[in-house]
Amino acid sequence: MHHRFTLKQRMDRLMEAVEIIHSHPQGNFQERVLSACQRLSPESCNSYEFWDRRTGSHQGSLNVPYDPKDIQERFARIGELVPMQNPCFPHIMAGLSAPLRLSDLTSLRQFRQTEFHEVAFAPVELRHQVAMPFQTETHLSGITFNKGGQKDYTQEDMKMIHMLGRHTALAHQTHLVLDEAKKQKPQVEAADHTVLRRVGLSRREAEVLHWIAQGKRDREIAMILSISYRTVTNHVRAILTKLKVDTRTAAAMALSRLKNE
Repeated sequence: MHHRFTLKQRMDRLMEAVEIIHSHPQGNFQERVLSACQRLSPESCNSYEFWDRRTGSHQGSLNVPYDPKDIQERFARIGELVPMQNPCFPHIMAGLSAPLRLSDLTSLRQFRQTEFHEVAFAPVELRHQVAMPFQTETHLSGITFNKGGQKDYTQEDMKMIHMLGRHTALAHQTHLVLDEAKKQKPQVEAADHTVLRRVGLSRREAEVLHWIAQGKRDREIAMILSISYRTVTNHVRAILTKLKVDTRTAAAMALSRLKNE
C-alpha cells in the first residue's frame, strides 16, 4: 500500500491476499495470514496474535525483524503488554471490528514512554501501526501492520486493511473448525458404516451423520468435507427421513443406538 501502486494494483494485491488467506489446504494458517499481509502491504511488517478468552493464553506469529536470539521471549512479553499498554486494546475489548490507527489514539511522545514501545517498536524503529481486530466466541484476535518512517497509514490503506481483515476473520473461523475436526477425523473415518448402510444411508450420508453426532453444524460439515452447504442440508434431510426422526439430536441418538445393537 505505497503511493507507487495504482488503485488497480492495490485491488489486485488485495484479491491475491484474500486468495492466500482462504487457501486452507495450503499449509499453516498463521503463515498464510502473514503472507497475505505482506502481499497487501510490502513495506509493512506484521503480527497475527490471538488470546484465548478461557485461559488468557497468547499465541500467534510475526515477521517483525527482531533479533532471533530473543524473539520468543520478546513475543511473550508483547503478549503481556498489549492488553495493558496498547491504546488499541480497550477498543478491541469493547467489540470494535474496524481497523484502529495508533496515531488516532495517542501521541508518539506519550507512546514512547511505555514499556510496550520499548519492547515492540524501538528495537526495529517502528513508528506507525494499524490494528485490525476480529473476534470469535473463544478467541480475541487481530492482525497488525507496522512500519517506520514519517508517513503514517492513510485512510485508503485503512480501507484495504479492513477488507482483508473481514476475510481473515472468516478464514480464522474456518481454520478453527478444521483444526478441531482434524483431531476428531481418525475416530470418524474409522467408524463402521455397515449398520448405517443397512438402514439405507449412503456412505456420504453416514459420514455426515457421524459429524452431526460430533456436534457439527451444517456449514461446519460442509467445510470439513469440502462440499457445499446445500449438499449437506440435502444429506441431512435424507438422513432424517431414512432414520424416521425429526431432529438432528434424534438422528445422533439413533446413531448411538444403532452402534450398540
